[in-house]
Amino acid sequence: MEKFNCDACGLCCRHINRSDWLEDFDSGNGVCKYLNTDTNLCKIYDTRPDICSVERAYKKYFSDQYSEEEFLRINYEACEILKREEKLFDKMKEMYERDKNLIQHRSEEL
Repeated sequence: MEKFNCDACGLCCRHINRSDWLEDFDSGNGVCKYLNTDTNLCKIYDTRPDICSVERAYKKYFSDQYSEEEFLRINYEACEILKREEKLFDKMKEMYERDKNLIQHRSEEL
């Protein structure tokens, strides 16, 4: 199988609450308890569960349901969705802060 090209952004590990497969790894806020949030790297990378490795997960759980190409495409799409959602969330936070400051400024003028 072609290797999944992970850029180590950490978003999949910050949203494990979206997968029932990973509920035992949730630190209580949707973030994997093994994610080093400073580096976005897995603290147990060498011994991480099979489901956390695209290649091993495919071989162990999904090879009878998808072709390798299809499984990689699905994982890349899921990755891109998480990145788009993160960008949208960041924009919303920025708008909220801007609007909050604008409202505060206007209320001070009154």
